[in-house]
Amino acid sequence: MTSIEENPFAALLQEGTNSDGVTHKLVEEVLLFTLNKSSSFAGLCLADVVVDTNEQKLSEDLVAHALFERLMLGETAQYAVGNASPEALEPKAMCYLHKAFTRCERIQNERKTDCSKILALILNNASTCMRQPDLFAPQSFAAQWLEMFEQADEHDTSTQEFLVRVACKVVEEDEPIEALGALKAIFYPLLTELQKLIAKENLITVKKNVFWILGFFVRDKRAAVLGELLIDYTTPNPKAKGGEYMDTLLGSLLCISILPKTQTAKYEFFQELSLNQTDAALWALLSHHQQSIFLLVKQLLVLSPETKKKTLQWLANCLDANVSRGHLWSSINLNLEQTVHSTASDAFMTSLSAVLTRLCAPLCVPSLKVLLVDPTYCAVTDKDRQTKGVSLIKAHEETCLLPSEEGEERLTAEKYNFVTEIFYMAHKCFELANRPCIERLTRLMRELQNTQTAYGEVLNSDPNNELTKNLFRMILEQMQQVLCIKNTLSEPTNETALLKLFEASAIWLTEVAMLPRETYEQCLDKRDFSPQVFRNLELLSDTPPFIAPYMQSVPESIIDNISAYLNFCRRLTGDQYIHIYYSAHDAFFKMILLFMGSSGLVKNPHLRAKLAEALEFLLPTQIVGSTRQTFVTHVFDNHPDRMKVVRSLLNVFVSIEMTGQSVQFEQKFNYRRPMYAIMEFLWTKPEHVQCFRDLAIEAEENMEAIEPPIFLRFINLLINDAIFLLDESLSNLEQIKQLQQAQDNGEWNGLSQNERQQQVTNLQHLGMLARFDNILGRDTINILKLLTTEIRSIFCHNSMVDRIAAMLNYFLLHLVGPRKERFKVKDKKEFDFDPAQTVMEISHIYINLSADDSFCLAVSQDGRSYSEQLFGYAENILIRIGGGQLIGDMSEFAVKVARMGAQYKEEQELLADAPEEYLDPIISTLMTDPVVLPSSKVTVDRSTIARHLLSDQTDPFNREPLTMDKVKSNEALKLEIDQWIAGKREAARSKS
Repeated sequence: MTSIEENPFAALLQEGTNSDGVTHKLVEEVLLFTLNKSSSFAGLCLADVVVDTNEQKLSEDLVAHALFERLMLGETAQYAVGNASPEALEPKAMCYLHKAFTRCERIQNERKTDCSKILALILNNASTCMRQPDLFAPQSFAAQWLEMFEQADEHDTSTQEFLVRVACKVVEEDEPIEALGALKAIFYPLLTELQKLIAKENLITVKKNVFWILGFFVRDKRAAVLGELLIDYTTPNPKAKGGEYMDTLLGSLLCISILPKTQTAKYEFFQELSLNQTDAALWALLSHHQQSIFLLVKQLLVLSPETKKKTLQWLANCLDANVSRGHLWSSINLNLEQTVHSTASDAFMTSLSAVLTRLCAPLCVPSLKVLLVDPTYCAVTDKDRQTKGVSLIKAHEETCLLPSEEGEERLTAEKYNFVTEIFYMAHKCFELANRPCIERLTRLMRELQNTQTAYGEVLNSDPNNELTKNLFRMILEQMQQVLCIKNTLSEPTNETALLKLFEASAIWLTEVAMLPRETYEQCLDKRDFSPQVFRNLELLSDTPPFIAPYMQSVPESIIDNISAYLNFCRRLTGDQYIHIYYSAHDAFFKMILLFMGSSGLVKNPHLRAKLAEALEFLLPTQIVGSTRQTFVTHVFDNHPDRMKVVRSLLNVFVSIEMTGQSVQFEQKFNYRRPMYAIMEFLWTKPEHVQCFRDLAIEAEENMEAIEPPIFLRFINLLINDAIFLLDESLSNLEQIKQLQQAQDNGEWNGLSQNERQQQVTNLQHLGMLARFDNILGRDTINILKLLTTEIRSIFCHNSMVDRIAAMLNYFLLHLVGPRKERFKVKDKKEFDFDPAQTVMEISHIYINLSADDSFCLAVSQDGRSYSEQLFGYAENILIRIGGGQLIGDMSEFAVKVARMGAQYKEEQELLADAPEEYLDPIISTLMTDPVVLPSSKVTVDRSTIARHLLSDQTDPFNREPLTMDKVKSNEALKLEIDQWIAGKREAARSKS
C-alpha cells in the first residue's frame, strides 16, 4: 500500500471503504481499467498513474480522478494488461466515454445493478470535454461526434441518449448562452464538414446518412438546445440576399433536385433524346430527398418554442429575400448576372415549396384544419407582427381580393396560429417557386416548338449544313430543360400534396367568402375570423348577401396559385392524381363559380378571367394546349351549384372589354378562348341551354333597367368582338397578301439585309395577329350561331337588330363578294383562316333569325353592305363549299328580305318629306318612339339611345351620366308623328 505522502490519491482510498462507493469490478467492466496490479483483468492498468489498490469498493472521487487521468492519456497501449480490447485502448476521449456509457446502460438494464454514480461520472467528464476542449488538445470532438453518428444505426439508441444526456449536462452546468456557445464550438465544425460533403453531391449520389446524422440534433425534446444550435448554424445574416440562402446547410440540401443547383449550372438529367418524358426512378429519389428535408424541418418546428420560432423566421426571411422571383421580369431575364446572385435557384425554391406543401398535410381533407386559418393575416402591419405572432414579412403589402381605402385600418385577429402561418407561407412559396417555373416552362416549350419548326425547314434543304447541326443541338438542350422543369414540377408525391392543399384552399376561400353575418359578428367579439366549421352553403346569388370586411385582406395570390396549378396540369399527359380525385373537382368548381362571376368578391377582372381558364381544365372534353386524352368529371351534371355556371361565366365575360387598351392583345385572346370553349360545351347540356334562355327572357323584361341586363351586355359585346376581330383579321390578311406578292415578285431582292429581315418580321407579326383574330373570330361567330338556334327575339329587339344585321351583311359581302380575292393568302391553314366555315356559320345565323320580320327588314335597310346581289354571291359560294343544304333556306330568306325592303322603300318614299323635328338627331331616321334625355333635353328615338347606352352610359350630347330609366317618353311628339304618318298613308290610299 502506498503512503499518502508518496501519492496524493492514496488519501482517497480511505473513503473507498464507505458503503456508498463504486465497486472495483464495475469500474473494470464499464471503464475498462483497473487500479489493482495483481488483478487478472484484461484492459488498462492505471495503478502507476493513479494508485495501486486491491479494495473491492472505490470512492467516487477516486474513480472520478482515475477516469479523468484515463482521458488525459496520450498513449493507451503502454498501460495495457492481458489481452486488452480495442475499446479499452480507445484513445479518443468522447468515443471512449460514449462506449463506457453504452456498457453502463447495458449492465444496468441486464442486471438491474445501480450504475447511477458511474453514469454521472461519465456524463460529468463528457460535459468537461464539451466545455473545455482545450484541455484535451489536439483531440477534435467534432470529428469524434461525427464518427459516432456515422457508426450508429436505427437499432442503436445509446448514441442518441448519450448525446442528449451530455447536452443536458452542459446546459445544466453553465449559463444558457455559455452552454449554447460551448455546444456550438464543438458542433459547428461538424456541421461545416457535413455541408462540404452535401455540396459535392447530386440527387443520385447524396448519402442517406446525411439526414440520419442531422436527425441526432432534432430527435429529442429534452435536448432542444441542439435543434436551436442547428437552426442557428443554417441561418445566414438577417440582410442576406435570396441567393445566399443556398449557401446554408439547409439550403445545400434544398438545392439537390432534378434541376441544376444554381441558375447558371448545367442540367444533369435527360441528356439523351428519349421517348420517355418522365423518369420514375428520378421521381422516387426526389420524393425521398424532399420527404427527408420535410421531416427535418418538421422536427425543428415541434422540438421547442424557440426552435419553432427560429425556423419560422428562417422561412419568412428566405421568402422575403426571394420576393423578386415573383416579379414578371424575373422569369424572363433570370440569367442576368445581378438576378443570379440576388435570388435562389429554381431547384432550391421548388424543394422549399415541396417541404412547405407537405407541412400543410393536416390542413387538407380529411382533417381540414384549413378551417382554422384566419383570413385577416395579411392585414397585420410590421409594427404588430411580433405581438400577433406573424412571421411573414411585408404580408400587409399583398394585393388583396378587394381594395381598402388608403390609410384605412383593416381588421386583425388577437393572435395567429401555426396553421395560419404555414398556409400563407406555402402559398407565398408556390408563388415565388412554382409559378415562375411554370412561366419559364411555357416560354421554353414555345422556343422549342420554334426551333423544331426551323430545324424541319433547313433539314429538308441542307441536312449537313452547320446551321442544321446547331439547331439539332439547340433542340437537345431545350428538350432537356423542358423535361427537367416538367419532371420537377410534376413529381407525383408533391403533385398530390399540392392538389390536396389547393383543394383545401378552395374550400377555405368559399367558406370565408360565404360566412353568414351573424357568425361574423361572433368572430368580431372573439377577434378570431377563421371559419372553424365546414358549412358548405349553397350559392344562391352572384355575390353572397353579406361580404365580410376581411375579404380586403385575402391575397389574390391564393386564387392565382390555384389557377396556375390547374393551367399547368393541362400540360401534363393526364396520369396525375387530379384525374381520379373527384372531391377536388367539386371544391374547385364551387370556388370558381363563386369568385369568377362576382366583382363584389374579386375586384380584379383579370384574376376572374384566369378562373375561367381554370374552369376550362374541368371540361370533360379535349382542350386547347393539352395532351390529355380524356378527363372524367361530373361537376357539370351533378354538382349542386352547377346551374350558376352560365351566369357566372357571362359575368366574367362582360368584365373583360375586348377592344379596351388595358390588356395586351395576346392576353385578351387567352382570356376569351377558354370562355368560348366552356360555352360550346355547356350548349351540349339541355339544362345549361335553358339557363341561357332564362337569362335572355330576363334581359328582354328589363331592357330599360338602370343596370343593363347581363345577357344584353353579353350579346352586345359578342357583336363588338365579332366586328373588331373579323375586321382586324381581314385587314391583316390583306397586308399579308401584299407582302407575299412583293416577296414572290422579287421586290425584296433589292432591299438591304436589315430591311429584308424587317419585312420577314412584319410578315410573321401580321401572321400571328391574323391567326389570333381568326381563331377568336371563328369562336365568336360560332357562339352567335349556337345562341340564335334557341334564342331569337332579343337579337331582333329594336336596340340590337340593326347592329347584328349590319355585321352579318358586312362579313358576308367581304367573304363572298367581288373583292374577296384581296384576302386570298398562301396557305390559309397557317393563319387559321377558314372563310368557307365562316360563311356557313353566318348563313346559319341568317336562317336562325329569318322568321323575324324586323330582322329581315334590318338586313334590307343596311345601306353599307346589302344589295340584292349579296345572297346570290353567297349561294354560289355555298354550292362550292358543300353548303348545298342551306341554299333553299337562304333563297327563301333572300326573297323575304327583298320583299320587305321594297315595302319599306315605298313607305320611306311616302314619309320622305318628314319635318326635321320628327327625325332622330343621331341617325336621321323617322322616330317611332321619341324620348327626351333629362340633362341635354334633346329628343331621340328610344332604340337609338338604348343602343348607345349599352356601350357608353352617358348623354351623347353633353357627356353627363345617363341610364335608360331616366329618359322620358315624349308622348305629345309621338302622337304628332303617328298622326302625321297616318295622314300620309290615308292620302296615299285615296290617291291610289
